[in-house]
Amino acid sequence: METHVERSEPDVRTTAMVGVVGTILLVVIVYAVQGLYESAQRAELEKKVVSQVPEELRSLRAAQRARLAEMRWVDRERGVIAIPIERAMELMAADPDPAAPVVPAAGPKP
Repeated sequence: METHVERSEPDVRTTAMVGVVGTILLVVIVYAVQGLYESAQRAELEKKVVSQVPEELRSLRAAQRARLAEMRWVDRERGVIAIPIERAMELMAADPDPAAPVVPAAGPKP
């Protein structure tokens, strides 16, 4: 009859393998969770900070748009006015050489 004797020492090779595989698995899981956290944090930063236009910039742009859409004097003494951009483009398209000097038409000579 065979007697089965239990050894009191654990199997070193199996214990070491379980320890190494467990450590590698733990490191991979930690890096995966860290990556997910960083991704979520970047998305929140983008949504809450980067994509939001500051109120000062919003009001400045509105004031600039309003100024570009109105007629106003730039220099009254020289006769320089600012006109809306759409109107300026129409005038540029209608006049083939807008930089040509303006020569007053000669009236009849007495």
